[in-house]
Order: sequence, then structure tokens, then C-alpha cells
Amino acid sequence: MLVHRLNLLIRSQRGVALPMALLTMLILSALIIAFSMMAASEPVLANNQLQVAQARAVAESGMEQAIWALNNQANVNGIPNPLVTPAAPYDGSTAIPVTINGAQVGVFTISVTNGATANERNIVATGWTPTNTGTGPKVKQKIQVTVFQVGFLDPPSALTVRGEIAVGGNALIDSRSDASCGNKAGTVSKGTTALNGSADVYGADGNDVKNQSGDVIQNVADSEFNNYTYSNAELDALKALAKQNGTYFQGTVSFNSSNRMPNGIIYVDTVSGQNIDKNGANTTPTSDLASVDIHGNAPLDASGIFSGVLIVAGALSISGNFQMHGLVYALNDFTYLGTGTGQIVGAVLSQNVRDISATTIDTDTSGNSTIIWNCSYVRTGGGQLPQTFTIEAGTYKEISG
Repeated sequence: MLVHRLNLLIRSQRGVALPMALLTMLILSALIIAFSMMAASEPVLANNQLQVAQARAVAESGMEQAIWALNNQANVNGIPNPLVTPAAPYDGSTAIPVTINGAQVGVFTISVTNGATANERNIVATGWTPTNTGTGPKVKQKIQVTVFQVGFLDPPSALTVRGEIAVGGNALIDSRSDASCGNKAGTVSKGTTALNGSADVYGADGNDVKNQSGDVIQNVADSEFNNYTYSNAELDALKALAKQNGTYFQGTVSFNSSNRMPNGIIYVDTVSGQNIDKNGANTTPTSDLASVDIHGNAPLDASGIFSGVLIVAGALSISGNFQMHGLVYALNDFTYLGTGTGQIVGAVLSQNVRDISATTIDTDTSGNSTIIWNCSYVRTGGGQLPQTFTIEAGTYKEISG
């Protein structure tokens, strides 16, 4: 009998509906309360995100205005170069409104100061929405960035070498035709300059007599060459420009009729891709240095002339009938064995970081190696080097208020 009653109780479903209904209502009530709370907070969160995005956009507007002003120094609203004391609104004291369709969405302030090097500027742009005054709620966003202009090294001669120079054959180095950046010597060297054969070196020394002391300047103090040296930051910026141009290389490279040189910035880096002696003097092994050979018919341009800046983190050798407008910057040795009508119009700088051998300019008797000073080509890389301030890689930083 007892077993029978237990079976009836277990099988019976009377009284289950009410507890199940109550449990379901409890769950639904909890969900409704949660969704109600979310519905109440979502507009606030969305509005906060919107204002943060607006403040960031307003700050970026300030940053863009500062870069524009740096690149338009002749404009009445531009920033002069060199920068001494920035005037309003670039001293951070003036709030500039930003409007869309006549409605103000925020304001920004801009502060522009000199950077670590002469061609760097630090920009701090701060944006507020809806305004930076009053007691009402507001959002603040700050952007810090360093902008960079590839500097004009303004070398003192057509051929500037932080070491020794040997000039031979029928080589011609001439700085007489262009005094727009001042009177330049033919060659300037840290060590001695040996003149052999029928080599002619002319500086803008007021006469047309070759190979005089005003044409060939020797035994210059090492510290003087610091004025004509790219910093690591400048080299990094030039690397970035070459990478954008698709003209960044590493290690051993040969330019010839099968591997031609497009106009622009060509950067041949070390094997490792690290700047030479970035971690201290003589820390980069010579096996890491780049090695570049240039032969005739290397320029890609239809004119047969390479226009740009050629930077080699090592040794550079040029032979044959090669024509160039711009700047050659070799961090180690430079050898030039020209033929035919080949010439470099601009300037050549050799840093001779390892002083393995003397920089040489030579040629056979059937042709000539020629370097002609041209200030405009050096300054602009034959018209290929951007003269604008651009954001330095890795310096863009956002700071929320």
C-alpha cells in the first residue's frame, strides 16, 4: 500500500504549473530590469563615445593646421622657419572654434615648439567638445606629434669628404657656376687631397685658376663635418620616404641597365637595417655595411638622368657614363670612375665612417669624371626631395582628458 501511494505522488503533476509560472516571471523580470538599465545607460555611453571621437577629430584639425602653417611659412598665417618664439595661435593660448554647417562642434588650441634637431617641430594639439569653457560637461583629447623636414645639409663644396681624397685622370670638380648658396670650394677634406694627372678642381674663389688653396681645402677639423651629417632621426625619415617610394634596399646592390634607378630617394641600408654605429662608435661590423655599384644606363628616367638623393650606408662605386642631378651621401667610401658624358650635378658627401681607403675620383683618358656644384639640386634632390614637414614615424600619441 505504501509503495502504491509513493508511485501516485511521483506520477502526479498537480501543483507544478504555479511554481513554473512564478519562476518564469522571475527570470523575465530580471531580464527586463537588466535591459531597462542598459537602455538607460546606452545613450549616455554612445554620447560619450561620440564626444571623444569629436574631440579627437577637433584635435587632429589643430594638428593639421599646425603642419599647414609650418609648410606655408610665407603665408600671413604661417609659421616662420627657423622658429624662435611661436606667435598666437601657435603658442597654445588661443582657442580656435571648429564648425560644421555653421554649428560649433568644438575648439582646439595648438602649441608648436622646436624639436631635438633644427628641422624638427613638436606639436601639441588639444581639442574640446563642445567647448573648453563653462561648467557644463565637456570632453578633452590631446594629440602630441613630432614633425620632421629633411634638412638641407648645405655642404661647403662640390665634393666633401670626412677623410682623404685622391683626384686623378681628367676628373673635373667645379663650383664656379652657382653661388646661390654662397661661394663653395671644389673639394673639402678632413685629410689631404692628392691631385694627379690632369685633374681640375675649381672653387668659387673669385678666379678661374684651378687647384689653388681656395679650390682645394684640406685638413679640416673633424668637428666641422658634423654640420654636414645626417642624424639618425634624419636617416630614419629618409628611409621611410624611400620605403614609400619603393626604393629602399639593403646590403649589396648593383644598378645597371637591368636594374635601373627611378627618380626620388634611393636608400641602400646596411644588411641588418640598423643605422651604422647607432649604439656607439665602431659597433657596426664592416660586414654589415652596404656596397653599391652603379654602371652606365642605370637611370630609369627617359632623359637618362637620375634625379634625387642617393644614400648608401656603406661604400659607393660609380663607373661608366652615369648622369645624376641631386645629392650623393655615402656613409663610407666613394669611388667615381666616369666615362663619356657622365656627370653628377649637385654635390657628393662621403662620411668615411671606417676610413678603409681614401675616397677617389678617377677616370680614364677617354672620358671624365665630373662633379658640378648646384645648390638647388642639392637642396631639393633634383626636384624630388619633399620640402615639407611630415609626421615622424612613431611619434604620434593620443592623450585623453
